[in-house]
Amino acid sequence: MLLATRCPACATVGPAPCADCVAAMAPSVAVPVPPGLDACRALLDYAGPARQVVAQLKYRNARASASWLAEGIAGLVSAEEVHLVTWAPTTDLRRRSRGFDHAEVLARRVAAELGRPCWSVLIRLPGPPQTGRTLLERRDGPEFGARRTVRGASVLLVDDVVTTGATLAAAAAALRTVGAARVIGAAAAHPR
Repeated sequence: MLLATRCPACATVGPAPCADCVAAMAPSVAVPVPPGLDACRALLDYAGPARQVVAQLKYRNARASASWLAEGIAGLVSAEEVHLVTWAPTTDLRRRSRGFDHAEVLARRVAAELGRPCWSVLIRLPGPPQTGRTLLERRDGPEFGARRTVRGASVLLVDDVVTTGATLAAAAAALRTVGAARVIGAAAAHPR
């Protein structure tokens, strides 16, 4: 039995997201480049339907829009800019409770769009999640370690939302310790 696809923002049956919600989404403003990154880009302004689309993927495993988001994120870079794609992993507790890592879902689809390999490079060290923390608390960011070398590689680092940039900065620092020559951050959304 096949279930109809619904827009994660308005629940209309059909494409995910639907044309009306896509029309209501604004592109992201320029993202300040967090420390340790060479560039940082985001697809959408994290408001309205875009916020719903990202939140439904992240918290409800609503993957119907993941390919649409990944195509847009991949459009922020050229394949020639990167050798491989990775992601900023969520906490083990969140991954276990949700059954998946939403940033990994996006990264794997972005890599497929770019025709580049997607490697699991980073591990999230124990600590609090960023969600629900104040902007000041977020600046301390999570801590990451690395499970493999990326010596000399230009790495596209994917995450769902870049708010303060602390998560991407911490992930980039870990990538630099294992030899990343260049790190480009890319996210589905960025709040104004």
